[in-house]
Order: sequence, then structure tokens, then C-alpha cells
Amino acid sequence: MAYYFHIRDLRRIRPCLDTQTAARIVTSFVQSKLDYCKSLYLNLRAGELNRLQLVQNALARTVCNTNRRTHITPVLRSLNWLKIRERIVYKVMSITYNTIQARKPNYLARFISISHLELPDHQA
Repeated sequence: MAYYFHIRDLRRIRPCLDTQTAARIVTSFVQSKLDYCKSLYLNLRAGELNRLQLVQNALARTVCNTNRRTHITPVLRSLNWLKIRERIVYKVMSITYNTIQARKPNYLARFISISHLELPDHQA
């Protein structure tokens, strides 16, 4: 994968960077590629998502200077990053919510309709 090329380059310059700068570089270059077309990733098989998760784990370890044996969940939390599956669901839900609220962008709003359910009155 091309991601590992960027990760290797980041590891080379990582000793010269503080954690915040390394996190910004990762977010702007590589994480943006992981975020591209999130809605298409929604129905990926677990094996494909695992490959993306491994890339994100390598990025997090590079930013935080941790080794491969360190458990990844605390590292991701320290960076305020969601795991890949959670990130995909969050992005899709966020876009859907914003589209419903503002009815924009128009090309998405026309595909979303909200139906209101009539709830029966509970009479005692």
C-alpha cells in the first residue's frame, strides 16, 4: 500500500518533530486519504476494514513513538482518533444529520426523506 511509504518517511523525520506537529502532518496527508469516500467503505468486509485499521494503527504508533507491542486503543484515545469502523459510521451519520438539518447539499438532500410515524395515543 502507498500508505506505508508515507509512514516510513514520517518515521525518518519523526525525531525532529513534536507530537502535535507529527499528528497534524498525519491528519493532513494520510488520514485525509483514509477519510476519502467513507460512504463507500460502509459495506466493506471485515478483512478489508482490518487492512485500513492496520494503517491507522501504524500511523498512531508513529505519531506517539510507541512500539508494535503497545496496545493500540490507549494510543488512539490519546490522539482522539476513532477506529476505522467507528470513523466510517461517524462520518456517514454526520453527513446525513447535516443534510437533514440544512437540506444541503442539494444533491444529497433529494435522496433523503423523513417519514413521521403516527404513534397511537395511550388511553388508560
